[in-house]
Amino acid sequence: MTPRGVAVAALLVVGVSIELACCIGVLVMRSLYDKLHYTAPATTIGSLAIAAAIVVEESFGQAGIKAILVFLVMLVTNPVLTHATARAARVRELGRWQPGPGTLERETGGAGDGPAGGGRP
Repeated sequence: MTPRGVAVAALLVVGVSIELACCIGVLVMRSLYDKLHYTAPATTIGSLAIAAAIVVEESFGQAGIKAILVFLVMLVTNPVLTHATARAARVRELGRWQPGPGTLERETGGAGDGPAGGGRP
């Protein structure tokens, strides 16, 4: 086996192992919020390793560039989708999700964040 083949196999083992571990984590966790934590490594580390394996195997041809683009799309969209999912779950559980009057002060423990107690008007 060539060094290139070994590198591709190692990257694929790492990538698929991370994806499998993340799938098991999503399956085992009880809370939706706990499950959301397992999507990050799957879309960052796992997909990076798989994309790198494709680039090592295929070079920067059509397949290599597509692999990089798919990785970048996953890297950018995962935080947005995770936040939207968590927000939708909170709205479903608690109803309207907007801070009411005085909520910020109660959560931060003070009158405001600004200088000299300026806070929000």
